[in-house]
Amino acid sequence: MIALPFEHLNLRRNPFGEISAEERTSLAMVDLEAAMTHLHSAFELRPPVVQLVGDKGYGKTTHLLAIAARFPEAAYLYIPEGEFGKIPQLGEPLLVDEAQRLTVWQRRKLFRSGRTLILGTHRDFTGPLNRAGRSVLTLAADRLTTPERVVEILNARVRAMRRHEGAIPVVTMSTVMGLLEVYGPDLRSIQHSLYEIFEQLRSIQDV
Repeated sequence: MIALPFEHLNLRRNPFGEISAEERTSLAMVDLEAAMTHLHSAFELRPPVVQLVGDKGYGKTTHLLAIAARFPEAAYLYIPEGEFGKIPQLGEPLLVDEAQRLTVWQRRKLFRSGRTLILGTHRDFTGPLNRAGRSVLTLAADRLTTPERVVEILNARVRAMRRHEGAIPVVTMSTVMGLLEVYGPDLRSIQHSLYEIFEQLRSIQDV
């Protein structure tokens, strides 16, 4: 009988490989209470904006997808590096991932519009948003990357790839502390490092 990949770990695949937007949303462990309260508050003269600020890999996209899942009519725009994004005309609220890549003209027009905005950005736009008359809530994307939460996030990824009932590898607190020392709150880099570790595992064990 031919062994299936990762069968020896009781997993369907490497838990730290690429996952779909749907999987990322289902596995998201984010606190959205402040964002949702801000978005649902009545701002007749000052339309609300939530901006998630952080460097690459800090969880901005995960937060955006989790918020988008709460709004069936939402529009989502991701702007790749070196490209121009075409702003959707329909959809409320509008979520912009990598909003720092908006052109100056796009930012001016969008910030002055009446649309509810959720921005994932490396740059803090509080100043221009306030000048545009917006009510702004700024959240640091890495605010929940405590060691305990990181352990929870990583092991949820492993559990999601469980093949059958029974034991599976466990990512330990000591490993997480070591990875945080190297990568800080950059969850993407932490997951890339664990991808390589899981590729080399030959038996179910603590990692």
